[in-house]
Amino acid sequence: MLREDTVQEILARLARGEGIKTIARELEVDRKTVKRWRQLGQWHPRQGRARPRGVTPYLEQLTQRGPEVGWNAVVLHRELQGLGFTGGVQQVRRAIRPWRAEARWAALATVRYETGPGEQAQVDFGQLHVWIGEQRERVHVFVMTLGYSRRLWVRAYPHERLSALLDGMSAPSVISAGCR
Repeated sequence: MLREDTVQEILARLARGEGIKTIARELEVDRKTVKRWRQLGQWHPRQGRARPRGVTPYLEQLTQRGPEVGWNAVVLHRELQGLGFTGGVQQVRRAIRPWRAEARWAALATVRYETGPGEQAQVDFGQLHVWIGEQRERVHVFVMTLGYSRRLWVRAYPHERLSALLDGMSAPSVISAGCR
C-alpha cells in the first residue's frame, strides 16, 4: 500500500502527461500500481475488514472471571473450553490484553500523600564528592522536603551523625518556611 503523498505524486505526473513506465521507474513502483491509481483517480485509505472473533461470545465470562484469576490466559482458556470454546489460548490472550494492561497500570498507580502545613517532612542524606583545594572530600548532604509546600532545605555536613540530623531539622529557615 502506498502512502498518500506517493499516490498524489503519481496522479499529478499522470495529469501532466508523463508516461507510466517513467513514473514507475522514478518512484520505484510497479507499472500495474501506476495504472491502478490512474483507474481509481484518487487516494483512498485502505479499509480493514471486520473479522469475527471466536472469543466474542465469551467476552462477558472473561470480564467477570478475569480479575478473579489475575487475568491468567491459560486458566481462562481452560474454563472457556468447558463452556464450548474451540479456539486457542492465544485468542484468549489477545482478548484480555487491554484489561490485563489496565489492571497492571492500576496496580502501579500511586495516591499522592497530602498533609497540612507543618505536619510532615521527608528527610534523607546523600553523598557527594567535591574538590576542596587539591583534595577530594566526601560531603554528606542533608535534604528535607516539607510535605505541604514541597520546599527543600539542603545543608552539607562532614558526617551523618545524629547531631547533623538534629541540626538540619532545627534550622530556622526550615521552621519559618513551613509556617507560610
